[in-house]
Amino acid sequence: MIIKDLIEKLKNFPADTQVLVQGYEDGYDSIKFISEISVIKNPSAADYDGEYDYAEANVQGAVKSVVILGNRR
Repeated sequence: MIIKDLIEKLKNFPADTQVLVQGYEDGYDSIKFISEISVIKNPSAADYDGEYDYAEANVQGAVKSVVILGNRR
């Protein structure tokens, strides 16, 4: 998903609706941090890992992405 797509989806909700992220194991957390990072897709990621890994900006195949983190990350 790109930012444009996210904005379009969020437009379907009232402007004062709370936005949460998944908690570390269970439940939901408030958004604590929004940042731009470089990532690279990890095609061999285990089911319990994310499909992208952090990458230095100069790594071949790395792409800039926005990450939204909750209180416990």
